[in-house]
Amino acid sequence: MVGAVDSSRGGLHLLRGSGNLPIRLVPDTTGTPISDLRPGPPMYRQSRLITPLALAVLAGAPAFATAQTARISEEVRTLATYPFSEPDPVPILPRDARLYPYHTFEGYATDPEPREWKVVRLENDYIEVFVLPEVGGKVWGAVVKETGHEFIYRNEVMKFRNISLRGPWTSGGIEFNFGVIGHTPATATPVDYLLRENEDGSVSCFVGGMDLPSRTHWRVEIRLPADRAYFETNVLWYNPTPLEQPYYNWMTAAAFAQADLEMAIPGDAYLEHSGRERTWPEDDEGRYLPLYANNTFEGHKSYHVVGELNDFFGGYYLDEGYGFGHWARHEDMPGQKLWLWALSREGGVWEDLLTDTDGQYVEFQAGRLFVQYS
Repeated sequence: MVGAVDSSRGGLHLLRGSGNLPIRLVPDTTGTPISDLRPGPPMYRQSRLITPLALAVLAGAPAFATAQTARISEEVRTLATYPFSEPDPVPILPRDARLYPYHTFEGYATDPEPREWKVVRLENDYIEVFVLPEVGGKVWGAVVKETGHEFIYRNEVMKFRNISLRGPWTSGGIEFNFGVIGHTPATATPVDYLLRENEDGSVSCFVGGMDLPSRTHWRVEIRLPADRAYFETNVLWYNPTPLEQPYYNWMTAAAFAQADLEMAIPGDAYLEHSGRERTWPEDDEGRYLPLYANNTFEGHKSYHVVGELNDFFGGYYLDEGYGFGHWARHEDMPGQKLWLWALSREGGVWEDLLTDTDGQYVEFQAGRLFVQYS
């Protein structure tokens, strides 16, 4: 579930999203986390991303008395773009055998040029959601119509930089990652997509493709109900091969980084990428880490928060009176992570590299395992 709190309207605003992930698995009887995608019957999971919700939704305003429908459309927008090069003709095999037969992209522009991009717009009376099928199928952003609050950070330039497994990556939105650990190979290139108007008045945009090294298939349905201020992500990932394959699924959503941002991530500890445990929400120095402004120490930060069986986490802008969140069944998506660029020039360098006008961001992430890279 994706949603938000918006006190400017005098009430709690929630946004839902559900993600069903049919994964072919062999039951794990050892008591340890399942770490491989194996052949077997599909398994479904549900995950939801929360965004700002209109008060009318919660209060049952008269608008619900009449039938409503969501709308979906496709348009072309011209955006300032810092493109990347053609693929390196040398296969990636010598550098990272896990990614063969993909190629890498080695060149990145320093000056922008106008380029046209396909944009899918899903909207109802409360919110708008934007999808980029030519950039990995990511959710580009989401906006509350009445207030203009962007509960998903939208980067208004396509500024590709060398971050993902194959190289090019652009910040913001919601990124869907499957397969090998890291920013997925398809994150900056076109994927298959399909638009659909549903019988219940909702609309859906399906994005997906095949991960070439594993030959596994992934699909994400981004669904917007007709009369609710939330959107869903319904996810399918399956292994049609007789072989075990890498099993990594992580959803990366972005929100604006502001001094008044306070995260609400339930737990009593966080894990570093190595698996080392640290205290949460206060660290050993007594710093309250969920408040963005209290992280002015050391460098970039990854907080994989654990220790509480809870389906929800999110964040709230104390001064502006709105927020965002994510909902999923804990047994399906136990991983919850907060990523912060350093609150120093070290992080500012990456702000300059990744955007021109939209400022710094944080990432609130959800995953199938407790921690990445362990």
